[in-house]
Amino acid sequence: MKKTNTAKTEPHKSGFWAGLCLGVFCALFLATVLVYTYLSVGGFRIQLDRDRPAFFLRDQIKAEAFAEFNLFVEKLKLELPAAINRAFQVPESLFIPYEEGAVSLPPGMGAAAREHFQRLAVEAVRAFLQRVDPTPFVEEIGQEALAKTREAFKREVAGKTYYYDVHPLLAIPVRVATE
Repeated sequence: MKKTNTAKTEPHKSGFWAGLCLGVFCALFLATVLVYTYLSVGGFRIQLDRDRPAFFLRDQIKAEAFAEFNLFVEKLKLELPAAINRAFQVPESLFIPYEEGAVSLPPGMGAAAREHFQRLAVEAVRAFLQRVDPTPFVEEIGQEALAKTREAFKREVAGKTYYYDVHPLLAIPVRVATE
């Protein structure tokens, strides 16, 4: 008789585990369906600060413009004497005009005058370049870059919905919002 008693309890234990497995499977299936529905319909929303990348880009452009401007000025200072030397042609004779004619200067005087004019021109341009402050120009470039970056961010990124393909059957929408 003991065998009949154990035979009755055996199907009961097997039914419990089968029911538990079926319940867990159903719960996981429903949770998966709910998460899939929520992600495919609702998706995610990302809140971005549009000023942060704009300020970062402005600062980078200002630093680059300032460095390029200083490099240009230094290169100009180095190449200036040769350019001015090419600009001044050697006259065979110099004439100083006056009302009734002109006076010719001796050849040595013409070369000395040319060298003096060249030296004066180089000094004047170098003095001018020393006084040039690139800050207003760089600030203007930076503010223009800031405005254009904000506009491009607003036009190209903000308010758009991008779809992230997690699986061929699931594409999660990601909405970008800005402050």
